[in-house]
Amino acid sequence: MRFTSRILGALLAALFAVAAAGGPEDIAELGNRLAPMKNLSAGFNQTVTSADGYIIQEITGTLTVARPGKVRWESDAPYEQLVVSDAETLWLYDPDLEQVTVRPFSHDISRTPAVLFIGEVKDLARDYQVSAEREGERSLYWLEPVNGDALYERISIEFDGDIPVAMALWDSLGQVTRIGFSNATVNGEVDPAAFHFTPPPGVDVLHDE
Repeated sequence: MRFTSRILGALLAALFAVAAAGGPEDIAELGNRLAPMKNLSAGFNQTVTSADGYIIQEITGTLTVARPGKVRWESDAPYEQLVVSDAETLWLYDPDLEQVTVRPFSHDISRTPAVLFIGEVKDLARDYQVSAEREGERSLYWLEPVNGDALYERISIEFDGDIPVAMALWDSLGQVTRIGFSNATVNGEVDPAAFHFTPPPGVDVLHDE
């Protein structure tokens, strides 16, 4: 497993080097896929791999996002955590610690890949250089942040038709986070209550302004 992940990481890095020279048509194509996406619900499987190819963490959970700025990310045991945003307030709930951190929703979210699903698509060309690879119904887009303060050095997002099926994120330490989406639904019915959170009785509430 570890040997395979090292090979996969090397192959993806090589593919990125080949695909780095994108153009306006690739940005426009990715924008055309993202713009109609008002919301997305999916299961996810996330794997974090170290720079030398070892798996650091594996988690599963569910994700619901909606434009603008709404997020519900819930991971399963043994790494239970809930992140909720209503585009004004961000709640981070850790059941094990019985603690909730509350902070204003920040435009710093633009430094993270979440902006692809909850931000303004028109800002794509401003924030990223984009290149694309295509094979049948599958399209893989490589994004390199333009600004030096981005949290990730490069990002990939893969679509099967118009449905996102996977993302990968490379940070400055060489760690790779790979997220696979399952049973994804685009523009389905989403309960607005999913993007609000009331801390359970008895938990510590920390306000981070």
